Amino acid sequence: MAKRTTIEIYTRQKTLMRPLYGASLQHCRQCEARIPMVNAQSAAGILNATPQAIAELIEVGMLHTVKTVSDEVLICCPSLFTVAHCAETKVQTKTS
Repeated sequence: MAKRTTIEIYTRQKTLMRPLYGASLQHCRQCEARIPMVNAQSAAGILNATPQAIAELIEVGMLHTVKTVSDEVLICCPSLFTVAHCAETKVQTKTS
């Protein structure tokens, strides 16, 4: 009978925090606070996601948004970090 070898690989994802250039302080209704907000392009960069993925997250309500006077959609940074944390937790759960 042949020997069977099992290899398990455990990985961790690091989240690098940098200053949010281009962020503006706005009032988030869901957070009930004045917090930093970024545009969709910056949000995609923070999450390492596509603009379409950001639009889907907004659509399902996972990201908090505010519309500016010029119709630009700004995204709440704490909700971005919550989504990033949930994604990291799912990756760790799948590898466990």
